Amino acid sequence: MARGMMDIKLKGYEEVKKKLQNVEKQGTVVTKRTISDIRKRAPGWVATSITKTYNIKKSEISGSQKNKKPAGRVKVEGKKVDELQLVYEGRLLTPVHFGMTPKTPPAGGRSYTLKAKIFKNKQVVIGRYKKKKIPGGPYSERSHNILMPTGAKSPDKVSHIPFQRMSKNRKDIKKFTTLSVPQMITNEEVSKDIRSTLNENIEKRLDHHMQSAMKRL
Repeated sequence: MARGMMDIKLKGYEEVKKKLQNVEKQGTVVTKRTISDIRKRAPGWVATSITKTYNIKKSEISGSQKNKKPAGRVKVEGKKVDELQLVYEGRLLTPVHFGMTPKTPPAGGRSYTLKAKIFKNKQVVIGRYKKKKIPGGPYSERSHNILMPTGAKSPDKVSHIPFQRMSKNRKDIKKFTTLSVPQMITNEEVSKDIRSTLNENIEKRLDHHMQSAMKRL
């Protein structure tokens, strides 16, 4: 029985091999750059969706305001595009974040009505201060939500926020709060818009990096 061997050489194989390796390499680059974009831009996308429903500045949610504590924190976790998760946290916010008026008590201890616009185009009364000694006034056992000093002296910090006096004890007061960033995000309308915005923008960034990668092949 005869037996022999012959080398088989594929013409241009080395070039094809390099192209395939380059395709794999570019695929990794596309994934990394897309995830990097999502991490950087997702908080802004989320903030935009929130401000469509709530009367809060986008900069307060994204944390871009200087010298001020952000209203909440939004970040992206995960190492693969199909495993990414949106993680968010935040404290209950005072109405100062929602266009509260007045921001400070009027001079001379004059009466005032405290208002805020938590939802877009919907201003509501959240407290009242009466100068005279009548129910709900400054000398009553229990008050409405009224402005009290925070002790902050710096001009870039909030000097007054609403509190409610619960009894004659001067220390028995309750801070008036509204919503937190997590509560705003889980609002049905906001949540739906966030999902739509994320899907649309992630698709755009992925397509952008894929187009760039194809030019490098």
